[in-house]
Amino acid sequence: MNRAILTVCAAAALVLAIAACTPDRITRGHHLDQQDIDRVQVGVTTQQQVTDILGSPSSVATFQQHSDTWYYISKQSERYTELDEETVAQQVVAIDFDETGRVANLRQYDMGDAQQVAYVKRETPTQGAKLGFFEQLLGNLIPGQQ
Repeated sequence: MNRAILTVCAAAALVLAIAACTPDRITRGHHLDQQDIDRVQVGVTTQQQVTDILGSPSSVATFQQHSDTWYYISKQSERYTELDEETVAQQVVAIDFDETGRVANLRQYDMGDAQQVAYVKRETPTQGAKLGFFEQLLGNLIPGQQ
């Protein structure tokens, strides 16, 4: 009897340990099926039809010269811990429209097209005296200190 209970407890512990190693799959953005993307025809499909087929875009180009550009963006990542998240798939569909509101160009980007961006970690200097911890803490208590 004790051996059976020990075997069940060991099996349960093994199942929990394996389940703990399973990553959380996180999907962000506007995931599109390839069948829906294929329904958008260059030179034929209008903006309203694109909205009906794909839904509203994730983003719209800010600077436009002679046409609109809509972006549908999605990303899938896996997370084992709070600080360990890895992107496993991403998709960007960019649709350009001409002056008449019809699709002029359709581009698709995936993980192979992604580029790493290096962030600048500089700070903008501010004017004024740099106060220490105690000067900030006691600054209001002592008149003329600031």
